[in-house]
This record gives sequence, structure tokens and C-alpha cells, in this order.
Amino acid sequence: MNWKVLQLVWLACAFTAHLAAAQTNPITVDIHQTTQFPKGNGPLSLVWECTVSTPDLLEGHFLVTAYDGNEQFGQFQSHDVALHSGFHEVPMMLPSMKVDNPFSEVKLRLSFITPETRYDFKDAYTLKVGRKYQRTLAVGVCDPFIENLPPVLKTFLDQLKFEAICPKELVQLGNRQIEIPSEMAKQGILDAQPLTMNLKTHSIHVHPDDFPQLPIDCHQYDILVITARGLDALESRHMKAILQWGRSGGSLCVLPGESTDSSRLAFLNALQESREGSPLLVNSKGQIVFSEMNQILFTRTGWGRSIILRQQALENKSLSSDQQARIPFFLWKLKQSQKEYYDQQHHWDDKKLIQDYFEREKQANYRNYNSYATSELLSMKYQPLFTGGMLINDLMPAELQIVPTWVIGTILLGYVLMIGPGEYYLLGYFKIRRFTWITFPFISICVALFAFIISDYYMQASHERKTLSIVDLDSKGSPVRENEIELLFTGSYQTIETRIKSGLFSPLNQSELGRGYDRFNSPRNTAPGMVGAPFFQGSIPTQYSVYQRMPQWTPQLNRIVNNYPQKEQAGFDWSSITVDQLNSDESRTKLKTQVKQTFGENAILLIYQGTTEGKPKRFTLYLNERLAGTPLRPGRITALLTPIHRPHTQYQVQSQEQVCFMDDLCVRQQQGIFQIVSQTSPAGGSNFEDLSILDSSDSRQWLVVVYVPGNERDTIYRQFIVSDT
Repeated sequence: MNWKVLQLVWLACAFTAHLAAAQTNPITVDIHQTTQFPKGNGPLSLVWECTVSTPDLLEGHFLVTAYDGNEQFGQFQSHDVALHSGFHEVPMMLPSMKVDNPFSEVKLRLSFITPETRYDFKDAYTLKVGRKYQRTLAVGVCDPFIENLPPVLKTFLDQLKFEAICPKELVQLGNRQIEIPSEMAKQGILDAQPLTMNLKTHSIHVHPDDFPQLPIDCHQYDILVITARGLDALESRHMKAILQWGRSGGSLCVLPGESTDSSRLAFLNALQESREGSPLLVNSKGQIVFSEMNQILFTRTGWGRSIILRQQALENKSLSSDQQARIPFFLWKLKQSQKEYYDQQHHWDDKKLIQDYFEREKQANYRNYNSYATSELLSMKYQPLFTGGMLINDLMPAELQIVPTWVIGTILLGYVLMIGPGEYYLLGYFKIRRFTWITFPFISICVALFAFIISDYYMQASHERKTLSIVDLDSKGSPVRENEIELLFTGSYQTIETRIKSGLFSPLNQSELGRGYDRFNSPRNTAPGMVGAPFFQGSIPTQYSVYQRMPQWTPQLNRIVNNYPQKEQAGFDWSSITVDQLNSDESRTKLKTQVKQTFGENAILLIYQGTTEGKPKRFTLYLNERLAGTPLRPGRITALLTPIHRPHTQYQVQSQEQVCFMDDLCVRQQQGIFQIVSQTSPAGGSNFEDLSILDSSDSRQWLVVVYVPGNERDTIYRQFIVSDT
């Protein structure tokens, strides 16, 4: 009986303590996420909905810890806030995260910290994120939603989903829907798992008041759709952000109404910066002058694509089926090699992809085939660059070198001589061999310290930071975006601060970069980096700092995306480069001379062009002849241009094909989504997918690349040009 009484007393005390803690907590917080199905590799926006119950002013900051099980993605400290009594909304943006769980979510631990005390919220909050083995695409729809969308607009949005242009039933190898080579059929290909895409598209409804005000906010979407009501409700700051996002590679579809004002008309005409012809005009009644010929306009906006579609044309169903089918083909940036089949079937050709796979296997005499790799043929999940590890080679400190073997041998030999005959005869001479238990540890410690000093000298103990800056230019030479890939390398354990302004920071995992090769031509380890989770302090993405605890002699790559690039090389006229100049050997030589005069002797000029065969053509013009060497004695080319064998299967069996990091950076040639599309919308996540631009199957597309090496910063300028014919 006494035991039961003690239990009741204990429960009452615990309950009373809990109530007291709840009563003393002056703030309650809930979480609101913009979308429950975010883009897989884009930033994450959320809002903390706070209710303050105390009459006193709460001054402090929020501290958020994101984790999935034992894996921690980082800690995020907000800017300082002052909350009075009542309801408040505190927006926050987090970098992209991907998990390997079926719920596609991470947990957030939240605390509110004031100068006097800390309020911890015990229950973890749930945040929806992307998955590692499934690609999630997002179509943002800007509309006030004061009324339900018309059925014709709902149908239009359904037709925009990537699944709508996919084959209704994927080819099943086991059902003999495609001819299988006898050599592969004998190896059990009929037992392979059914082909799957691992892809899902979601529509995200965004009210104009909540629409992004910065281009980086738009990285949460693959395609943006702005209805007539949404366009009327947007402000100039919204349109400026959308335009810059489109110029940096986004896909935009605007559905204007019959009338508009001057600011929105200027926005629509700015989307047509690469289109030759008359701009959109308005009549005396303020109505846009549409005709039967220009109800729908397809145009390139910088590195992105835009469609201006008269909304009444959708409502009146005046568009032809071919025009309707061309819209998703254009916005999803499907390859030119798919166009002929797509025009007939209104979806991309999966049979061609499988036949191409068989052709590649045939070149290797089917030695590398396995049924698992075959089942992954049409998977759209992210696939790391095999050449990504070469980027670490390029950015590692030039002075860094391993301690020479002869130095190590000399130290060991000296150590053996000191503790062997040296100590024996020296202590014997003074008749104090009984003190060997003191001299032996002392000599060992001194030799160890000397070895550490020698290794420290060769491995450079100082903090090293080197950056690869990738500046993207449109056909007129105007910069559209900048990506910085920064390498941190230090010879001692220390915390490194990186300051970011108007940019998106993402730490890169070496296992997602691909293996590459080290300086001894040995495969680089694919194990994840040893660097811990970063600590973010400030307002993402406007102004904040990132702190990383760096282990000794461990490289760490970080990516910083800026949609408003500030670096533009002066003294070189990019707008003067034309397709006619790129088509001529003599003109390319003149271009080489101009680049040499502007960027220096060590600069490298590369020109890429798509071909009808689907394999891009590359013109390599080394401005410094010693970089190219001779056929018998090749020079030491930069690691970004060093060709390595691409793995033939998931088990990294090498094929005969060689490719360099620069090729993969500019034009992706691999299985997965890049078999179908040439480019993805900006994401700013922890991989390089959104940096690829060239369609390898479109002979009208050109990419001019100038690589300028430097001591603390290497720079790559890329100009994208599309011929009209």
C-alpha cells in the first residue's frame, strides 16, 4: 500500500513540475512549411509561428538543429529578434537536405535563447525534405486563389508535370517489348527488376504576397507558372527576382490577361531579350495587342526559357495539340534528339535509351552487364559525377607534398642508431645504463616531435582556402549567375568561418562528387568527409556566416551560389563572339589571340558544340603551348581537363570512354535524367547538376569556355550561344 502511495506522489510531483515549466515558458512555437513536397535539391523555406504570452519584450534568437536519426545536417542560428506579446511569424531558409527514409522528413530541435535564459522546446518538429533515391520536381503556381482555378488551368498544370510527357507504360524487358541481344538474354536479363523512374512532380500553390523576393527563393521550383490574376498581384520586386532567376536558367510560363499596366508589360518584354521582332504592345484601352500568330511565344531568357501564353487562348481552347505538346518539351528542356519522336507521340522515347544502352554494352562485349544495372536504366535519381574528385586535385595547395621517402628513411635510421648502439655505448661509457628507462622514452618523444615538425613543414600547417569561380554569361556577354566552389584545407584542427552575402551555401560531400584520381593516379576514396555538420549564423540567404570545424589535412569543398554576380571580366568584349566566328578555324584562332591578350598566357580556351549524332564536339585551344606538350611527351594539363575512364556500371568497372571534369561540368553525358534533358533549373544544392547547359544533340548550341588559373582563385567564364538556324 505504501509503495502505491509513493508512486502516486511521484507522478503528482512530475506532473506539477511539468505544469510549472509550461507556465513559465513565455513563448509557444509552431512550424509552417511552404510546401509539403519540396524540390529534391533546392533550399527549404519555413515559417516559425510564435505566440508570446508575457507582457515583457523577448529579445534573443532561435537555434535550430536539423537531424535524421544519428546524422546531423547542421545547426542554424537566426538573426536577433525582439518579440512583444502576441502572434509573430519568423521566416527562415535552410539549405537543401536529402534523407534515406520513406517519410522524406528530418527532425528539427528548436530553442529560443535570450541573454538571461534558454527556452528548449522538447518536442521535435518535422520538416519535409527530398529523398536520396527519388527525384522530386516542383511546379510553382502563382495565383491569389481567391476563387478556385478554372478547370482548363487545372488541366494545363497536369499537362505540365514531367510524368505527363513520360511513356504511359515503361518498356518491360521481361515482356519482350524490345529486342534483347542474345548475349544479354543468356545472362538472365529477363529476370531483371521492372524499370522504374523514381520521379514525382508536385504542384505548389504560392500566393503573390508570399512569392519570392530574391532569385534564390525561386530555386525551390523547377518551373514557375504565373496566371493572369497572379501577374496583376505581383509587385516590381517580385518580377525582378523572377526575371533574374529565369536568366540564370529557370523555366517560366506567364499567362497574361487581356490588359496590363506598363510595369508588367516591361516584364513580359524583358523575358524576350533574345527574341528578334516586335515587342508586345498595348492599345489605347490598355489591352495587350495579341494576334492569331503570337498567342503563344517561346523565347530564351539568358540561360533559361520563357513562354508567354495568352490565358484566353487556353480558356477558348484555340491552341493546337502540337502547340500544347511543345510547352512541356520546351520548359523541361528536353534534348533535341527526342524532338522527332516527341512530335509524333507527345512523350519521350524510352526504347531509344535502352537501345543505346545495348550499344554501349556491345562495345564492351557484354562483359560488364548485370541485371541490377539494367533495372536502373531509366531511373531519374541523382547520379554523382565520376570526375568530380578531380576538382579537389585542382584546388589543393600547390605547395602541398607528401614527406619524401628518403626523409622518412633517414629519420627511422637515425632513431634506430640512437636507441641501439648510440644509447648502449654512450650510457656504458658513463656507466649509467640503469637510466635507460629515462633516456629511451626521451629519445622517442624527441624523434616523434621532429617527425611531426617535418611533416608539418611539407603539409603546410597554415589555413588554405582556394576557390573555383564559375561565371555564366548570356549571348550578349552579360553575367547571369556565379557559382563558387571553395576548398578548405588546414594543417591543424580549427574552426573556419565563411561569410556569405546574397548567396546560398551548401557543403559538398565527397561521396557525391565521384571518386576521381589522386596525384598518384590511384582511385580516390569515396568515403564521406570527416568534417562535421556546419553551423549557420545569421539570415539565410541575405547575410550570414558559416562555421566548420576542420580536421587536420582533410579537404572540404563548399558551394556558394549567387544570382547577382559581381565579377565581370573587363577588357574583353564577349558580345562580339558570333556563331560565324566559332564555325571558322581562322576566326577561332583570332579569338584565341584575343583571349590570350586579355586573360594571360596560362588561360585555356575551349569551345563546345552539339552534334546531330548526340556526342558533343570540343575544340581545345591551349594558349600556353607547354600545357599541351607534344604527342610523345604530353604536358601537365590542369586536373579539370585530365581525362579519366568513366565507370561502365554501378560497380565502377571501367569502360574505354574517357571524360574530364570540364566536359561533365558543361555537358552531361550519363544515364539518368540527362539522357532526356540537357539542363535543369537552378537548385544550388550539394551537387553540380544545375551547372550543365549544352544540349549535346543540338548543333545550333555553342558554349565558349575560358579557364583562367590563379594562385588563390581559378576562374571559368562560360558563354552560351544558340544559333537561329
